[in-house]
Amino acid sequence: AMSDTTRAAERRLREDSPTIEAVSQLLEEGTDPKNSSLLRDFSHLFLSRASEEVLRQRSPEDLAAMISSSFEFLEASRPFRVDVSVVNPATSGTWADAVTVIRTNVSERPFIIDSIREYLTAEGISIERMIYPIVDVERDEEGSVLGIKAPGDGGSKESIVHLEIARIEDLPRLAEMAEALTTLLQDVVRSTDDFQPMIDSVESVIESVGRNIVDMPDRAEEFEEIQHFLRWLRDGGFIFLGARRYDLLDTEEREEPAIVVEPGSGLGLLRNEGDSRFAEPIPLSKLDPGMRELAIHGPVLIINKTNAESTVHRRARMDYVGVKKLDEQGNVVGEYRFIGLFTSKAYAEPAGSIPILRHKLARVLEVSGVREGSHDYKEIITIFDSLPKEQLLLASS
Repeated sequence: AMSDTTRAAERRLREDSPTIEAVSQLLEEGTDPKNSSLLRDFSHLFLSRASEEVLRQRSPEDLAAMISSSFEFLEASRPFRVDVSVVNPATSGTWADAVTVIRTNVSERPFIIDSIREYLTAEGISIERMIYPIVDVERDEEGSVLGIKAPGDGGSKESIVHLEIARIEDLPRLAEMAEALTTLLQDVVRSTDDFQPMIDSVESVIESVGRNIVDMPDRAEEFEEIQHFLRWLRDGGFIFLGARRYDLLDTEEREEPAIVVEPGSGLGLLRNEGDSRFAEPIPLSKLDPGMRELAIHGPVLIINKTNAESTVHRRARMDYVGVKKLDEQGNVVGEYRFIGLFTSKAYAEPAGSIPILRHKLARVLEVSGVREGSHDYKEIITIFDSLPKEQLLLASS
């Protein structure tokens, strides 16, 4: 059964030119009979996501060629794999002369369109047209397409993206773009597939900080605020893109303490632990003095910026949140690390209501010596809330 969206698109096509009957007829001419019904189903779903401009301005022949090549791409794709194609269409004398076509197929998940758009914007490339059908694809054991349905009817939900940009004649450039988009979408897959494990990791850190409260009740307020902050991140303040844990090895067999990745702890963008500088133990003496001091004597909660730029969701230097692992005596024995991006919700929320920031504001008010409710007291709060969140998160009280 076709979805309501598909039926609406079909009604629109019957009223306008070209019609769906003309496109379907062209697609079926010369098509292997066993594929004709698949192609018809795909064309219904594909055209249901096309803009009015595309439906009005392109001839049945143009639409049929566009749908046929997209279907061939779908057939060559495989579920749970990233597939990308950046090509100049082979047809001539038609719409295809002026465009380069980017096609991607990834199992449906967040951040696909955002990430592709951010990449193209960073490259100075404008999207001229985009068609983004999500389809349920039934495949056999080898991955060949057996059936195509509207989302929700079963099968693997796949996100087919068809993008058109101004034509690029430089073929090596097209290959570079395909490679970059493949890497980008692999990052999207890793970060979204590991979303729940990363949330579980946050929960375990909250529990660990709870044990610190039991072991060090004189620091309960500090640890409780860290717990509140982690819950705030978990509940919509942060897009988690990667997580990893580190151990500080300090045994009688070692000449000096060393930092190493906790095996099996890498998630999302930090899943590949072999990429870490600390894949093998690094003695503290090999760290620069500032990092060594921060690792051992710095605050329990660390908020900073990474040097790496996010390829997922939006292009920006990623944010880093670290929580030190402490033993029963309060000695540092490692670190819990998360990387990602603070969300629009985080930036919109009043700074004075955000865990950690509210404590910084309270400390500023205390040091300022202003009377609660006075003009200066209110003015300090107004100034604090007006400052960029990144500056507030990174700065000390």
